[in-house]
This record gives sequence, structure tokens and C-alpha cells, in this order.
Amino acid sequence: MTGVAGRVAGNGAAKRSRQRAILELVRTRTIRTQEELVTALAGRHLDVTQATVSRDIRELGLLRVPGEGGSRYAQTGAEVDERAARQRLHNALVEHTHGIEFIDLLGIVHAQPGSASLVAVAIDSARFDELAGTVAGDDTVLLIARSRPAAQRLLATLRTISEGVE
Repeated sequence: MTGVAGRVAGNGAAKRSRQRAILELVRTRTIRTQEELVTALAGRHLDVTQATVSRDIRELGLLRVPGEGGSRYAQTGAEVDERAARQRLHNALVEHTHGIEFIDLLGIVHAQPGSASLVAVAIDSARFDELAGTVAGDDTVLLIARSRPAAQRLLATLRTISEGVE
């Protein structure tokens, strides 16, 4: 196969790579439509059609789940209740941290010794669009924001959640 049809259908390795990218996108971003997924994949140099994405969604068993701002795709077994995820994050921040700060795009969450990974999982489960990723040590979580404005929004949101105001 050549041309677009060859790139879209791809071989087994290309399909596995594409489906891994879809799972990562669904875990790390709020994806509400198949078109958003096609666009996000194009940003990763994966040229696919909506029909291919539709088949991949079905094969991967992704679900459309309700959330703040409308339905989104989620992996089976993934955190599907945003309110519960935010409550867990609130509990983790209140019980296991003693400070949050940002320096440019990088945030630091100061945690109790041995609890940074628990806090990082709670932050990841809350699925913030502003957050590119987290890295947990023993008592520190590194947050990497997608931009300076995203870093400021994320800091304000985390402070609001930790205060229980949200």
C-alpha cells in the first residue's frame, strides 16, 4: 500500500504505535470528540482518518464518560468520575503536602516523606489539561506545565482544591 491509504491502515507495528498514542492522549488530555483525537494524532505526525480513529476507539474499548464541560473519552478502568478524582486530590493535598510553588513552567509540591508518589497519582488522576506530566520523588512532586499561563492556572486550581473551595 502506498499513499494515504497505506499510512492510515498501516502495518501491525504502526497500528500498535497509533493505539499507544491514543491511550496516552486519552489519559493525559480531555478528548471530547473523534475529530479532536484525529487532530491530536496529527500533532504527533500520525496521519489518520476519523474512520480509523473510530475503529481504534472500539478496539481499545474506550468509553465516553460524563465530565465537567461535557463527555470525554476514557480508558476502561480509568478514573471516570471527575468529582471523585478532585476529592481524592483534595484529600492528598491536605493530608500529605505542605506547600506548592511554581518557577516558570515547573511546579514543586512539597510532600510528607514517602508520600510524593501518592500525591502525583492524585494529581495525574485529576487530568489537568495544563499539566504535561509529573515526576515523584520521596517528598517532592515535580509538575511540568504546558505554558506559563497554564502554570499559573494550575497553581491557582491546586491551591483552590487544597483549600476545599472548588
